[in-house]
Amino acid sequence: MLSSPCGSWVNAVWTIRSFLNTDTPALAKLWHEHHTAFHSKSVCPISVWDQCVLSKPFFHSNEFLLAINAEKVPIGFVHFGFSSNRDGSRASDSSAILHKICVAPHADEDAISGALIERALSHLRAHGATHCTALGTTESNAFYLGVGEGDNLMGVIAKDARTQRWLANAGFVPTRPTECWELDLSSFRPPMDRTQIGIRRTCTVGRLLDEDTHEWWLSTVLGHCEQIRFNLVLRSPPKVESEIMFWFPDPTITGVDSSVVRLWLPDIPEGDESRERFVYLMAESLRQLQQERRRAVRTFASADHQRTITLLERLGFRSVEHGVVFARELK
Repeated sequence: MLSSPCGSWVNAVWTIRSFLNTDTPALAKLWHEHHTAFHSKSVCPISVWDQCVLSKPFFHSNEFLLAINAEKVPIGFVHFGFSSNRDGSRASDSSAILHKICVAPHADEDAISGALIERALSHLRAHGATHCTALGTTESNAFYLGVGEGDNLMGVIAKDARTQRWLANAGFVPTRPTECWELDLSSFRPPMDRTQIGIRRTCTVGRLLDEDTHEWWLSTVLGHCEQIRFNLVLRSPPKVESEIMFWFPDPTITGVDSSVVRLWLPDIPEGDESRERFVYLMAESLRQLQQERRRAVRTFASADHQRTITLLERLGFRSVEHGVVFARELK
């Protein structure tokens, strides 16, 4: 692999270059070919690329690379950049993420993916990254929410063996398992016991009228989505104790699934009393969504977070998909 004067990486049969505005149709085709290879029905048409990915204010063309064959046809791409910092208010200065990699089935697909990832990591390392995660997680995400497999919040899904192989070849290692949980709201019944009845007398759950967040980063990450927020208020003395947020892609965008409401699940309280109040907040929020005739709610969690899993099972969620987060240090 050689570097050309214009900055592309050149191979005997392909080159690697940065994104161009005219690439969008090819990206939709590559997405389809990559996902079809492992029997996924995920799609990302041109309209979704334009409205949900390329329009983000933190999208940079030099952080999106395409492999181009001798006939000038794109055969793969990798999208990368920096994840959010710990409080989710802006991009991190050192924590990087591979947002997505897609390669059409090809005899040299391992070499093509390897070259794309190598180039991406070189760029990230040169700009100060010391750690890289793949793909999106509940803590580190910026693109493809509501678009990619697992809403791009659970690393690499279990059935995408090609991507897992490419990451392993590039030095990434599995760091934790993830799960997608889903609740059919038509059959939802709030948990009811003596503790929950007592909490209903001392707390109230309200829907926030101003459902926009003041955090710039989260607002732009979910810029193609609608948000619904609920909070739990203690009655005496009056105090907001906790808040949860649901989101779903804008129904006016053609090509995304807005029928399923996603839950941005916060950390579950450790204390028994606080955790029971959080259960009430969750249950009452789900009941209100049920009354609005929402079809289902989906959320994501690390498979080794037993406290979270226990709460989801108590509310009637069931595990529907598995994934794994990959990561590596950049030295």
